[in-house]
Amino acid sequence: MVSLFGSVMPSKVWNPGELGYERVLHDLFNGDAAAMEPSRIIQPRNEEDVASAVERARSEGLQLRVRSGGHSRFCSGDGVLMLDLAAHFRAVSLHADLVTIQGGTSMGEVLRCLAPYGRMIPVGTHDSPGFGLLTMGGLGHLCRSFGLTLDNIVALRGVDGTGQQFCLNETDQQSAAWRYLRGAAPFLAVVTEVTLRTHPRNPLRVNRQLLSLVDLPQALTDAETMPRHISCSFVLGVQPDQVQPVVMRYEVMEHQHWQQQAQLSQLEALEWQDQVAGLEDLPGFSIPYGNGTLPPEIPPDPDRHRRLRSWIYTVSISPGQISVLAPLLQSAICKAPNPLCRIDLQHSGGAVRQPLMGRNAYRGREAEWSIVVSSFWAAGDGSAERASRIWADGVFDALEAIACHVYLVERHPGTCRYSRELELAYGSDLSAIRELKRQWDPDSILPSL
Repeated sequence: MVSLFGSVMPSKVWNPGELGYERVLHDLFNGDAAAMEPSRIIQPRNEEDVASAVERARSEGLQLRVRSGGHSRFCSGDGVLMLDLAAHFRAVSLHADLVTIQGGTSMGEVLRCLAPYGRMIPVGTHDSPGFGLLTMGGLGHLCRSFGLTLDNIVALRGVDGTGQQFCLNETDQQSAAWRYLRGAAPFLAVVTEVTLRTHPRNPLRVNRQLLSLVDLPQALTDAETMPRHISCSFVLGVQPDQVQPVVMRYEVMEHQHWQQQAQLSQLEALEWQDQVAGLEDLPGFSIPYGNGTLPPEIPPDPDRHRRLRSWIYTVSISPGQISVLAPLLQSAICKAPNPLCRIDLQHSGGAVRQPLMGRNAYRGREAEWSIVVSSFWAAGDGSAERASRIWADGVFDALEAIACHVYLVERHPGTCRYSRELELAYGSDLSAIRELKRQWDPDSILPSL
């Protein structure tokens, strides 16, 4: 066994007003989560500390929220007990072709730890998400070849909502917990450690193109005919120095397939081709300037209450819907209330369709596209918030008519759409997941179903 990354620092409890409390919230990626005011923040050093925190939340009648990568707005909350796994649960250990990672590690960190050993796991399109992505799905540029991140899980451990520790693996095929923790874990337990199969890390070719919005129907048609070793995703939005929306086409394949592949696109476009050593080296999945360079990342506002806010939906669409889907998205992006709003089309299919539906709780297997509708606005701007949420809600409502699934990495409890999101996410499994939640989280300290 090779230990690649780890931490042995002691645990800590932070209360409002303390420097450590502010530091934890400041470091969250998600602006909504960073602006919250938890009742306290616990940084556990081991599973026993996690179990104690769960028991404390139950005894005090507090909601429990878990920070892994800090990418979700549900990793924090007003008045909750926040469990910060990122402080100490950071170990990454490689043993043969398996990797065991702890719950505070981001997917980008895992890729960088595995790279020197020539291994990788398929992850999402950004490197900052943590266990929320891993346990809920994990759709990214290599999923058509290697499946979702969660399809590669062979074991997991953690603490349920009663404070009981558990350890499950792929020999537990008949266990409802094994099935539903992979796809619905945040509702059921705190997952502290996961073991996954790794794959060889091979050089990748990436082809980025900027297309006119009118080219979207043909571009989607081309993509739906591509073999499974090619991922062809898209971003609809506005270039950093422009005002009119465009389409970025983003194709990825292992380099070994590049010479076998004919011209990928006949559409007139600005185009940039690159070869990179591995998944962690791909260019950012964002619309570039006209010369292909990406805008620099803007450092987060030092005042955590002034960060950008967001309202995001992720809807899965089956193949063969382009005649409805393309004009819907063309119209939607032209009506976006500000240039920060974007629509991503992450390419699914291929290996994602192979695992049997009953093996885990992810039910978007038949989808060709996972469509991420993202709206953003400045904190404190009430009119911008209303416009942004109305826009995203409207796009969701339009997509719902042709949707086969909702990917619940982001969700909207307390709204009229949440029950519809849950039904699309879990379908006939929803009642069984709710029953398991009653057993594993009887006091409902974890997010609600």
